Amino acid sequence: MNENYLGRICLVTGAARGIGKACAKKFAEYGADVIMVDISKEVLKSAAQEISGLYGCRTWAFAADLSDIQQCEKLMKEVNGTVGSVDVLANCAGITVSKCLIDVTPADWERVMGVNLKAIWYLSQLFAKQLLTAGKKQGNIVSISSQASKIGEYGNGAYSISKAGINSLTQVLGLEYAEHGISVAAVCPGYVNTEMVQEVFQKRAHLEGMTPEEYEKTLTDAVPMGRMSEPEEVADLMAFLAGGRANYISGVTVTIAGGKTLL
Repeated sequence: MNENYLGRICLVTGAARGIGKACAKKFAEYGADVIMVDISKEVLKSAAQEISGLYGCRTWAFAADLSDIQQCEKLMKEVNGTVGSVDVLANCAGITVSKCLIDVTPADWERVMGVNLKAIWYLSQLFAKQLLTAGKKQGNIVSISSQASKIGEYGNGAYSISKAGINSLTQVLGLEYAEHGISVAAVCPGYVNTEMVQEVFQKRAHLEGMTPEEYEKTLTDAVPMGRMSEPEEVADLMAFLAGGRANYISGVTVTIAGGKTLL
């Protein structure tokens, strides 16, 4: 059974490429109108036009640096003023830094935590408040975490820690937002075939003393299913969790990692 998003407005961060773009496509495929947010304005506009052309839905492109609280506030104010209240918040924006923790700088740390964790906390707060203001009794927040939040990854400490924070944030928001009819869940993908992951292979391989090709093979060989997932597979799960039939699933993380991570 397909999800029914007719009449719903979904806000997707990190929507210019990768999992975020796949989620925006999936929501549009199921009938939603989609607000697409990313830091890359030109790539974002192209992605929004592509999705609108494919599915005949309305799309809006908003460029913002979500690590900046003021830009988060401006974004939600502009969205509510020009589009209306949002029914689904899909937090897909994320960055990483390929360094061992001993080499991570304060600037690295602040940037990763700002995009990966602080932005989700604050956008979720703004999302809940605008739902209450609009008098709506139901909404959904879904966020991209990572298997790295549960098992940690060498040379990826700041990212792993930020994603573990998302898991805890999801638990607390699930508890606190239930009375407002808002379901909250997070998805923990393993290795996903995205541009960001390919960039990680290039940057992190030397930390392990490998070529990028060797590093990719080492990681995928450790996956029982023998491959990375595709962004569309993660988007399917995100759409289910935010689609209404899964509203009783709240405050939890769901792993999608081909058997690599069993937590």
